[in-house]
Amino acid sequence: MICEWTDHQVFGVRDGAILFGVDQGTLFHIDEETRSTLARWNGSPTLNLDEVPIADREILEGLRDARFLAPAGARHRLEPSRDFDIASIPLTTMVLEVAQDCNLNCTYCYADGGSYGKAARLLDPATARQAARKLIDDSADRDAATLVIFGGEPLMNMPAVEAAVAEARSYAAEKGKQVFISLTTNGTLLTADVVDFIHANRIAVAISLDGPADLHDSNRPNLKGAGSYSRITANLSRLLPGATAPVAARVTLTPDQWSRVEEVFFHLMDLGFHEVGIAPVSPVRRELLPDAKQEDDLLQGFAVLAKAFLKAAKTNRLLPFTNLIDLLARLHLGQTKSVSCGAGYGYLAVDSSGSIYVCHRLVGEAEFRVGNLDDGAAPGEIRRALDSVTCGRQEACSSCWARTLCSGGCHYENHLRENQLGLPPGGSCDFIRRWLQLGIEVYAELRRDGSDEILARMGKRLKC
Repeated sequence: MICEWTDHQVFGVRDGAILFGVDQGTLFHIDEETRSTLARWNGSPTLNLDEVPIADREILEGLRDARFLAPAGARHRLEPSRDFDIASIPLTTMVLEVAQDCNLNCTYCYADGGSYGKAARLLDPATARQAARKLIDDSADRDAATLVIFGGEPLMNMPAVEAAVAEARSYAAEKGKQVFISLTTNGTLLTADVVDFIHANRIAVAISLDGPADLHDSNRPNLKGAGSYSRITANLSRLLPGATAPVAARVTLTPDQWSRVEEVFFHLMDLGFHEVGIAPVSPVRRELLPDAKQEDDLLQGFAVLAKAFLKAAKTNRLLPFTNLIDLLARLHLGQTKSVSCGAGYGYLAVDSSGSIYVCHRLVGEAEFRVGNLDDGAAPGEIRRALDSVTCGRQEACSSCWARTLCSGGCHYENHLRENQLGLPPGGSCDFIRRWLQLGIEVYAELRRDGSDEILARMGKRLKC
């Protein structure tokens, strides 16, 4: 049989190497003999297995059975399809901007102080109810949908929050569906009544808190310039006890803060958060672009947390570092990506006027508006909007080993770097590849150590 190699990457790890199948998202631990055989034959564009020396044939046939070799001319059939009929994809997640206004003045805000470049405004309760019904109706045959309450600061508009939640709950029940509700907030307006409402409605909460007081207050002052840390942490004492859904810390760090990742994570763990996710700031201004050392600092911080994650896993504890958990869960389930995220593919955002956008981070930008609540999202407009940020990216990504784990990266981040700041494509690719490699190495360690229960828990989380 004449075969050709499918795309793959080899990573050296303790006690051997990991072989990653790019198109299939598969991972295999290989011994030195297999690695040497792979190296000997990797440079051959095609192989006739019947003519390979017997000493190598068994290993190469095993690689063929694992789909690292494919019949000549058949390789393209392994690649995930990107040709989606957008009109046929049910709406599974809606981000609802109930308040395009905010009571903080964060230094790195991508949403222009929560207003998204327009006059501050609040969503009216009637439109909030309409949006909730739209989500349930457009979820089609799916048995569950997710409503994300967002802003600005959504707790500045509790009438709309209450209307959206009540309508989502009652209408989903009427249709025999489940609805999951989450809320992203800066945490400053968590009064006793608000907390009671959150607990009663089983709302998952993400609080924007960037770490210790000095760091957080430098990032997230109020409108008078005073820090917000003490007010938020005081409110946590109301929210965390009796929580009926996870409470997560949503961290944003500027490049000069990336060396403090380990400190930030464990500080937030000590405050009692159930999950901690750490995001590099979006480069809304050129001065927020990192240099190579800062990227190294961030990756080193993530590596330290990965080591702590492995140590916890040995005692069957799941360290709630969501960046790593989500990556490991995808690796465990063998999930590849033919698109970078769900934006436009079952995931849409609704602003405070009822306009629909492909992504909550692109709200306010006319070219990414794809409809309204009255008429719905137009599939052709979704395709046009997505094409504007992915044009040429498939070709640029085609030779990258990480393409089925990344699939081009965040549309908004690419839009900022390339369209707003005029940078060439691919500015964050090296960091993304290094992060993915770290995740693969951690996964290999977990498999080697027999942490099957931890892996199963992560996989279940992603399925949910």
